[in-house]
Amino acid sequence: MADQSDDLRRHEKVVAAKDIPGVPVGTKGKVFLVDGITWIRYRVLFDNGVEIGSLDRSVLMRRKEWDELEQERRAEERAAALEPR
Repeated sequence: MADQSDDLRRHEKVVAAKDIPGVPVGTKGKVFLVDGITWIRYRVLFDNGVEIGSLDRSVLMRRKEWDELEQERRAEERAAALEPR
């Protein structure tokens, strides 16, 4: 998963890295508020119309990070399909 010390910026495109109430894992969104001093929280508007505040970085990934993770998963699935049973 992403380096949690790597703060997101306002207007950055993100993906839900975990299931959040009303937002399934993999749902894309956009950060529109960054708040906090010692605990950075994010308010995100997701593509499914749900808006959630006070999200921790641990439940969000940059879209590029998500795409890279998905490519790794597909490569692992292809490799597993080629292995003899």
